[in-house]
Amino acid sequence: MDRTIGEGIMNSSNESELNFQVEVNKDTLILTFLWITLQPPEEWKGGVGFVSKEMIKENCPSPAADIQILRCGPPPMNKAMAAHLEELGYSPEMQFQF
Repeated sequence: MDRTIGEGIMNSSNESELNFQVEVNKDTLILTFLWITLQPPEEWKGGVGFVSKEMIKENCPSPAADIQILRCGPPPMNKAMAAHLEELGYSPEMQFQF
């Protein structure tokens, strides 16, 4: 059975914007996320701030020919993410912006 693994980093300015829902067949797809916000509530257990190179390195698979990094967001975030990813060894071909 194919067990595709997906990992992600979700970032927003506050917790209420992290309304991401995934509908998957749990027998075939596994997803894990690091949730990051700029304005965390008191008992927040996710990341705080902007997505950093360290967060990418700790929470995403290492660069490899079979790795694809999907990124979306406002232009300044995409520009920063592309720079972080390239510095970590992810080629432009390993990145997809939508």
